[in-house]
Amino acid sequence: MTETAATDPSADTSGETGASAAYVATADIVDPFEHQDAVKPKNFGRVGSVRPTALLYTAGIGASVDLPHIAVMPQGLDAWERAYAQMGGALQVFEPRLIEAVKAQLGRQVRELRRPPRQEVGPREVPRLGVPATAFPRWLRCTGCDRLAPFEGEGGVFTFLNTIGMRPDQARFVHKQCKGRNGKGKPRESVAVPARYLVACLNGHLDEFPYTAFVHGSHGGTWTCEKAPGVTNPATRLRMLEWRSNIGPEVRVTCVACGLTRSMRELTGTAGAERMPHCRGRHPHLGTFEKCTAETKLMLLGAANQWFPATISLLVVPESKELKAVDVAVRLQSVSAELRAMATTEAVVPMFKKFVLKDGLDLSDVPDETVWEALQLAAGGAEDHGRTTPYSPIELRAPEWRTLIRPADFAKHARESDFRIRDVEVPSKLLPAIETIAAVDRLKKVNAFVGFTRVDAFDRIGDAPERLAPLARKQPRWVPATEDHGEGVFVRLREDLVDPWEDAVLDSALWKAHQEAHRRNVRRRTSTSAAIADPDSRLEPPRYWAAHTLAHLVIRQMALDAGYGSASLSERVYAWRRTDDYEPAAGFLISTTSPDSDGTLGGLVEQSARKAMERLVTRALTKAARCSSDPVCSHRVPRGQEDFLHGAACHFCTFLSETSCDNANRFLDRRLVLTLFGDQAGTLGVNGLLDGLTT
Repeated sequence: MTETAATDPSADTSGETGASAAYVATADIVDPFEHQDAVKPKNFGRVGSVRPTALLYTAGIGASVDLPHIAVMPQGLDAWERAYAQMGGALQVFEPRLIEAVKAQLGRQVRELRRPPRQEVGPREVPRLGVPATAFPRWLRCTGCDRLAPFEGEGGVFTFLNTIGMRPDQARFVHKQCKGRNGKGKPRESVAVPARYLVACLNGHLDEFPYTAFVHGSHGGTWTCEKAPGVTNPATRLRMLEWRSNIGPEVRVTCVACGLTRSMRELTGTAGAERMPHCRGRHPHLGTFEKCTAETKLMLLGAANQWFPATISLLVVPESKELKAVDVAVRLQSVSAELRAMATTEAVVPMFKKFVLKDGLDLSDVPDETVWEALQLAAGGAEDHGRTTPYSPIELRAPEWRTLIRPADFAKHARESDFRIRDVEVPSKLLPAIETIAAVDRLKKVNAFVGFTRVDAFDRIGDAPERLAPLARKQPRWVPATEDHGEGVFVRLREDLVDPWEDAVLDSALWKAHQEAHRRNVRRRTSTSAAIADPDSRLEPPRYWAAHTLAHLVIRQMALDAGYGSASLSERVYAWRRTDDYEPAAGFLISTTSPDSDGTLGGLVEQSARKAMERLVTRALTKAARCSSDPVCSHRVPRGQEDFLHGAACHFCTFLSETSCDNANRFLDRRLVLTLFGDQAGTLGVNGLLDGLTT
């Protein structure tokens, strides 16, 4: 990740006034794209680094990223273009099914999926290219004297220091002439840290907190110190004081010029919401302002509800026994663009096949017309079908399910493929409940970042696309994407067991309690689309709860048996009822992936072996029968006004880290997998789906 010298166009010297139309140059930061040796002191542009997948899930565009001493925000796609220009072009991720899903979400103008900019350097070289980021928030507090001010503009209170190229973790802002809280100490250098308060709204805007206006009681009129008109810039005369009190931490902002002071506690609770400032419609990652009438909410820097990513992820799998053009197009990405460009007509395809055979790509058994269609797909010249409505989760996962349940049919695709699957014999003890077990020796997962929301998460089912904050100033023609390679184990439950069990659960008292809790949960969400959504359409069916819970139990046991950390394993649940368009599904894939092209080492696949799988599942179910927080956990059912979206599940028995769970630890209940201790069926009308495996 790289912080550029060109700062946010929306930067204003007070942190509270309008935007400048041009970029504001920061004098003492070397532009990482130009690297001017004449600048003294030389402050390097690189301020830190993150993993590629973090740019999609935790530290992406518009998110505040906490570094050791400063906080930064990755900028929009417009700023990335400069990095790609220095690289000589962007590396692309090619997966037609994913591109189509992104187009349906963001518009037909999207043409590419690009990997984040990255520069490979030697062990003693300083990277100059990366993801552009800007310091945000710009308001800082001196740890020595509590002075509160923006780091730019009139006054020049704080100085940026990043002079050691190999130590970006030491990048920081300092107050060089700090004299301590009493103002009488010897001048010294004190570190300045980001001020913690921000303002956000449901439309995806995020802004600095208007400290000057807040202290002086302004409501949008004069944002200056009226009692000290001689002070040129009142913002440089603010102090932020913090101490502990009997009712919690107390934070007060004081104007030294006029003596006014106010507590941030005034903005908490119902009464505090009425005192919040109006939204200015600011997108700090783009440097833009727009009209906005939404109510604002007080945010703390790093708060979980400040940024919710919206991503689309797919497994790259063959969809038929015979290779289709899409499958061939994926393989053609290993061929240079110059060589692909030589195939100008279908007539030269036979010669093209001979050329690529020298590079190890055997297409001899693929019809010429299929190869020609694949070449057009790889070049982006295929016909655009024009869909403009987002794909549902079932639409995205159904092709994967159809492939995973037929491992024997796709053995021939192992050649030069990122997908290798083989059938595994189901242990006799598991046959009453499990129909298929497959070892996925190689798999590739592709992920695209399509936007983000603030305050409330983006729900993939029935949510309004306009809720997504923009990634660029204009409609994007590309979006960031990553590839993960790895291995996995696939488990399919028997439909003849799941279907009658699910019908019984739908009529149970437990399921009715979960339905009511889910309706309350949706009604209490703060997003505008939740108010008009049908809660029942967003509630996963009982089979999903059972498959999801079982996947969690197996992952927890796999972490012990296979030696992986549970956070490195992830699930992909396939569970939906029969519809006019789709056959029913009930199963899950547990995988471990890495951005490295070589993937992982095979330790997870070993757990799919007949004896290992029998031991794994039986141990997981045995442990699930008891939880250290029982009977509290085993008796948990949402009642009254409770709106939690799980039943008998907690961190001691079922929950996983956010990187592993497919649905944020929602829709989990051990009772749907096992009949727990006590007469649960008699009181709640539910028997566990897998009761027969524990006898």
